[in-house]
Amino acid sequence: MTGHLNASDREALRLAHELREELRQTLRPGATSDTPAVSPYVDAAGRPSALVRMDADSARVLMMMLSEYRAVLAGRHQAVGAPAHEFEPRHDPMPAPYPVGAPGQPLAPMYP
Repeated sequence: MTGHLNASDREALRLAHELREELRQTLRPGATSDTPAVSPYVDAAGRPSALVRMDADSARVLMMMLSEYRAVLAGRHQAVGAPAHEFEPRHDPMPAPYPVGAPGQPLAPMYP
């Protein structure tokens, strides 16, 4: 089925599948319905990407989890005594799981 797809297309499909599974397991453990919809696409620069669509309840749960995650990170950074500005999000708060410009490469862990 994916034989006619180029490397970026295949990577976008894999990215969307993995993201869909992570969201399903995180937002609705054990649920088989109401899973957020994740659509693969390749952007104008040729980078594999994904679009996410979810209902309001799922969006609120995700926002709460991200807020808690930021609070944990802020606590860790304050504990080491580093200046707060060193840990403020950059323009891209979620790093790409692979080096930009390397489509088709295996996904690296997003966070060490």
